[in-house]
Amino acid sequence: MNKTKSIKTFFTGSHGNKLDARLELPAQTPIAFIIFSHCFTCTKEILTAYRSSRLLAQQGYAVLRFDFSGLGDSEGDFAECNFSTTVEDLHAAIKFLSENYETPEILIGHSLGGTSSLAAAIESEEIKKVITIASPSQPAHVLHHFQHALTLLEQGIPSSFEVAGKFYDINPQFVADVRQWDMQQELKKLNKSVLIFNVRNDLLVNEEDASEIKLWISGEPDLIHLDNTDHLLSDKKAHAYAISRAVEWLEK
Repeated sequence: MNKTKSIKTFFTGSHGNKLDARLELPAQTPIAFIIFSHCFTCTKEILTAYRSSRLLAQQGYAVLRFDFSGLGDSEGDFAECNFSTTVEDLHAAIKFLSENYETPEILIGHSLGGTSSLAAAIESEEIKKVITIASPSQPAHVLHHFQHALTLLEQGIPSSFEVAGKFYDINPQFVADVRQWDMQQELKKLNKSVLIFNVRNDLLVNEEDASEIKLWISGEPDLIHLDNTDHLLSDKKAHAYAISRAVEWLEK
């Protein structure tokens, strides 16, 4: 197994927030630089992001993963963040790598991080390829997490919601922001290669989402179905298989 090196770093993201990051470097000169985006309310240390970054580094890629504003060890108030700030954070990550290492050509995102990656790639000439893993086709998909909080938010009242036993404060602006993003229209502008991983029987994201992403982009889409795993790619073999297929696709 190739040895990899992990560098702790940071850069300035949306609203001037200092974003905590890790750069996984391969033993040799990197084939290319990748930015990996984590899921909604997750962090860069969730297994899906951590394991993917390490596996890709072992295959010769440099991978930057970071905590979006208001999450993990990054600065910012989550209640004031939204889908648009994650896209801004991604643009900041592209700028950081371009100025300090090498211009990244690939964005990979898990769940909502994949949707953010698609949105960021539209306006980023540097990005040539995007990979999504169990990603919703529309940002507003995450509103199902809010349950009763959504009623309050729609009345302009700040609220909180729970994910995996942890509560997050949220402001009404979040709802307005995710609803203003129409990815069906936005993805018409994305004339790039996109690899879409769909997790069969995913309890959080429907199979139709992967089909919609494939249908909506104007570039070259490839769709791969993953079996015997869940939304987080918890099964180690299934995760390794997904990354091996991603590497095959990147090297085409």
